[in-house]
Amino acid sequence: MTRAGLFVLAVVMGACRTWSAGQAPASITPVPLFGPVIGAEVIGGRADERDDVLLLAGGTDLVRIALSARRAVRVKLRLSVAEECWNLARLTDGSLWTLKGRQTLARLGSDGAIASETLLPGPHFGLFAAGDRLLFQRADFTPPGPALVAAVPGGTQSPWSAIATRTFPSLARASVAALNMVTCGPTDSRERACWFPDEAVVSLVDDNGSTRRVTLAGLVVTAPEALLTSDNPQRPVRDAYVDAGGGIWILSSGASSAAAADVPGGWVLGRYLSDGTSTGLARLSSAARLILRVDARSVILLMSTGMVAEVPRW
Repeated sequence: MTRAGLFVLAVVMGACRTWSAGQAPASITPVPLFGPVIGAEVIGGRADERDDVLLLAGGTDLVRIALSARRAVRVKLRLSVAEECWNLARLTDGSLWTLKGRQTLARLGSDGAIASETLLPGPHFGLFAAGDRLLFQRADFTPPGPALVAAVPGGTQSPWSAIATRTFPSLARASVAALNMVTCGPTDSRERACWFPDEAVVSLVDDNGSTRRVTLAGLVVTAPEALLTSDNPQRPVRDAYVDAGGGIWILSSGASSAAAADVPGGWVLGRYLSDGTSTGLARLSSAARLILRVDARSVILLMSTGMVAEVPRW
């Protein structure tokens, strides 16, 4: 992600860790730090482990990005031929989990070995973490209803958060399922952001499931039908990161352009206060895939080129 301009950098204010807020520059250019750390393969999951970011690449590889050491290590998951994994979730005890196929919960070792497997009650779309519990999105849902359920590994699933699946009466079931797929982003705060692919809205949820919806002004929203038919859909929220002061950082596709049509990723980086007040949107000079980390000085991005880069925060 990118943009060069004038910034007021956020400052930690006392023990409450409140950040000061400046206004976003109109545009900014990211400064490369190291890489490339990943190729053009699909990123199927992400989890944080202290200063490291773990990515699931292509369904078969685990990429560990050490931000302080500025290096990345890739290991192959020990899977059978044609097997793939989806999503990553790291619990407070340090255990790392993924979905093998759609119906098997697998615990991963640091060497890529499958430490354990548990058959799940039906197919699943998503897997995330909230403290010591895993968050699941089941694929066999009938909207409207709870989008996510929570359970300790091997335990009974129960509804988590007020995020509810939606009905689209004019669309086929497969399309309805695609539009109801939830993504949950990383957080340094007590709340994490979760969102649907077609909305300029995030649900901020704490570990016990308490939920509040925040509308994000200024993001370009595409009709659901366009999202379903595009090879590179323009999504209002591609990634969302909640920083230690509760600020919400959004990576968005932005307005359509010739460059945006050819390169997958987001071209707009936005910051919002915890209540949804915007402090501006900055146009990136090149596309980014993920927000890896936000601290008091900078926002670290994974670019579409596979490079890790940073921009000053505001």
